[in-house]
Amino acid sequence: MKKLFFISIFLTNIFAFQWSTIVGMFKKTVNTLSYTIETAGINPRVYEFDTQGYPRMHCVVIFRDDPRSAPAMQCVETNPQNIKLNQQLMK
Repeated sequence: MKKLFFISIFLTNIFAFQWSTIVGMFKKTVNTLSYTIETAGINPRVYEFDTQGYPRMHCVVIFRDDPRSAPAMQCVETNPQNIKLNQQLMK
């Protein structure tokens, strides 16, 4: 009975992993600009992207190396001239 229980848990985990991998292959990828800010002590990672649902929104997400800190995200509405400039920089 214990063997059957462990086998069923093992197969459930394998199926969950494969399902997330299969679904992830068909999702659209957004172009991001990523870089690290060099600071004293902690080097945060920064990701910038334009949203797909509302292309005039430009978002910045900051991740710190500290596992106790939550990522920070800020989105601002940009004007059309900035959108054209960002598209040129991404090429």
